[in-house]
Amino acid sequence: MCLNLTLILNLVPCPILRGNMAIIPKDPIDWLALFRQQINEIFKYLSTIELKEPHGEHECMPLVDIFETAENFVVEIELPGFAGEDISLSICCSMLVVEGIKKDAPRNRGVNYICLERHFGRFCRTIEIPPAVDMKRVSAKYEKGVLAVIFPKLHDKSIIIRNIPIQQGE
Repeated sequence: MCLNLTLILNLVPCPILRGNMAIIPKDPIDWLALFRQQINEIFKYLSTIELKEPHGEHECMPLVDIFETAENFVVEIELPGFAGEDISLSICCSMLVVEGIKKDAPRNRGVNYICLERHFGRFCRTIEIPPAVDMKRVSAKYEKGVLAVIFPKLHDKSIIIRNIPIQQGE
């Protein structure tokens, strides 16, 4: 999506309007009010642009279920229509990072679509992992449009909490 900044700025009124008269702000607080009004107008304009381009690539946010059993902490991510090779999983610090891209299906030329509601595009979702899981035994399975990431729980809590001895200075 290419935006014309001049077009956006021309849509934003410069002075604060009170009634039919334009008032040039003199007080710093009024300048902030003017700035806020202009930013609101820009976002209002940008939101209408997004609605006018339904066939473009959008960032989608997959739905996530997180639950725990007696043995595991499980994250399920709903990813219908994604190819397995278009999904990647990684762990950064204590965060599970799920990224992917859903490619647009080829459309027939000369066909007039009546309704197009499916979303295509990229996503990146991060989920915090609790500290009581075994990061070395994490497994993942993608089946019927649902990606399940299973973190086995640690039963030895001493691995999580460790006392640090304090040395006395002179």
